[in-house]
Amino acid sequence: MSRNEVKEGRLADFIQRAVATAIERDLKDPALRSVTITEARVSPDFHIAYVFWISQNRDEAAKALERSKGKLRSRVAKGCGLRTAPTLEFRYDELQDRAVRIEERIQEALRQDEEMEKQSSEKGFAGEENPYR
Repeated sequence: MSRNEVKEGRLADFIQRAVATAIERDLKDPALRSVTITEARVSPDFHIAYVFWISQNRDEAAKALERSKGKLRSRVAKGCGLRTAPTLEFRYDELQDRAVRIEERIQEALRQDEEMEKQSSEKGFAGEENPYR
């Protein structure tokens, strides 16, 4: 791993913590109460930070994050140690939704397996019980 990749990782971790803390403690927008910051990634040139988030109220939260972008960037700028703070790009974390859908499908398949097993255990064999007598 190169020094630049290490720096990207550290900066991304810092941005994730800084944005999450600012949303939790400093911003009073009710639409942001259910927002969880799941990850941050920084472009190799440190100009853009992609901040991934999830929320129960996706549309409202997206609008609130856009409204708060300037305040959040200034919070990041105070502690990031760069001449200019990266531009924050908020992206909904689709991975979380996919994980939930996969889990639901797994549970449905397990339920169907249990039903099939129950039905097969209730029924006996076709034909005579001992065909070799």
